[in-house]
Amino acid sequence: MESKIIAAAERYDMFTPGDRVTVGLSGGADSCALLLGLLALKDRFGITVSACHINHSLRGEESDGDERFVRELCESRGVSLEVFRVDVRGAAVKHESLEETARRLRYGCFDSITSGGAKLATAHTANDSAETVIMNMIRGTGTKGLAGIPPVRDMFVRPLILCTREDTEEYCRANGIKFVTDSTNLCDDYTRNRIRHKVLPLLSEFNPSVIAALSRMTEAVGEDAAFLDAYAAECAGKCVYGAGYDSRKLKELPGAVKSRIIASELKKNGVEPSKLRIDQCSEIIEKGMGKVNLCKNKFALVRKKVFFVKTEIQNYRQR
Repeated sequence: MESKIIAAAERYDMFTPGDRVTVGLSGGADSCALLLGLLALKDRFGITVSACHINHSLRGEESDGDERFVRELCESRGVSLEVFRVDVRGAAVKHESLEETARRLRYGCFDSITSGGAKLATAHTANDSAETVIMNMIRGTGTKGLAGIPPVRDMFVRPLILCTREDTEEYCRANGIKFVTDSTNLCDDYTRNRIRHKVLPLLSEFNPSVIAALSRMTEAVGEDAAFLDAYAAECAGKCVYGAGYDSRKLKELPGAVKSRIIASELKKNGVEPSKLRIDQCSEIIEKGMGKVNLCKNKFALVRKKVFFVKTEIQNYRQR
């Protein structure tokens, strides 16, 4: 497993000597293997390693037991640990599942770590990426969705992205490390669990190496997506006009490039770039005029041949 961590770190340029790296430690096999692996390789990478644990307070005593386990593991290894406690049920908002709320709160905690200059190493494996790809395919996705979980995103790194779940469990056993199992991972109440327990085993009947096959696909698609993103950014710079973009120049671009520029502009203005919204923006760009209500008080407009996104608080309140 350590050789795969080294391969991932070098291929995706994850670490620079002097980096402070915090491992997101749940107590499961993947995160325990990640912590142990980075501790074994910290001198090779020239990094310091610490850990953080998030108690989501969803499983009562089981959640508290996971926290105790993580504290004991870190203490036995001399690893600095920061524990966050969040109230997922109390923080849930309308139209948001508990799973989505937990992820939002979890990454809020992670952001507090990365904002301090540390890199956050999460224990996503090739299995996790394969599950994500299948989930994205079911929902309908573009190139980025087929690229799976990115090995590096800003200050987030995934050193186990070339490892399988079997690799991490075997690594823990070989090193005498116990790990906990989240009981919610065993049920089929969540889409990801059903894919893990039913879809992937079925696909493995057609190809026993389905995880490796999907990993090859995500790597190839990821390279294509990265090229298109870079090219779209270059084209966007040539289309800038005032506070927006020249809609005539956007109109001339290939769809794959134009959609990326639109998505980037939506994100910059706090709007989730769904396919529907991108298509709506493309339509008014094609027409050379128009206005689209993206969400609440956010609007996309083409006026005087300029495409831009703006917030209209006053108009929204009058509606």
